[in-house]
Amino acid sequence: MGQGTVHTIPAEPARVLAGIGSRRLTDPQEIIALVGQCLEEAGMPLATLVALASHARKAGDPALLAAADGLGVPLRLLDGHALRAAVPTPSSVVERHTGLPSIAEACALAAGTLLLPKRQTARVTCALALCRPSWQLDRFGQPAPQPANAATQASTSATSRAGG
Repeated sequence: MGQGTVHTIPAEPARVLAGIGSRRLTDPQEIIALVGQCLEEAGMPLATLVALASHARKAGDPALLAAADGLGVPLRLLDGHALRAAVPTPSSVVERHTGLPSIAEACALAAGTLLLPKRQTARVTCALALCRPSWQLDRFGQPAPQPANAATQASTSATSRAGG
């Protein structure tokens, strides 16, 4: 190595996780659109998105599964214990329904540093986190169970409407 030669270690590519809170019967396109708007607002390309995350009670939610599929990323589910972090903008509505101060921001903070605080539409909330360098998708929450087939998905959807 010659004198004056400088070698830099390439920076790890940014990895962004979108924490998602949503109401029942949400259109997956509303989730996809809000995630896209949040990424744009944060100045992050879609390619940096590595996962969506939500509360474990959303297991089998057809809208979240379809949105994750539409965005080309996995959906991870976190239990209430993992979502008890202090959040910058707690929600009394979320707390009333879940006992937690937040879903979207808490999911994001579980992965790293809050990049964009929660943004909302009528039925969806999204917050973005820049994942910690040590963050590993395979050790984060639980993979969302995938419906076995269209009949299972229709059954899950009907159950969600009934009382989930």
